[in-house]
Amino acid sequence: MLSDVPVRTGYLEASAGASSLTGAYARLEGGARLRQDLGLFAFAEANQREQMAGAGARWTFGW
Repeated sequence: MLSDVPVRTGYLEASAGASSLTGAYARLEGGARLRQDLGLFAFAEANQREQMAGAGARWTFGW
C-alpha cells in the first residue's frame, strides 16, 4: 500500500507483453511520493495500433 512507503520514495516500472486484442505492447511508469498521503506518477504505453501517455496523482487515506 502506498501509505506504507516512506515519504519521497520513487519508483520506475517497465513491462512488455502480448495481448490478443492489441498484439505486442510496452509500458513504462514512474512516480514519486511527495508527502505521506500524496504521490504523482506518469506513464507511457505503446502497442501496434496506438501510443498513449498520461499523468496523475494518488491520494491515500485510512479509516
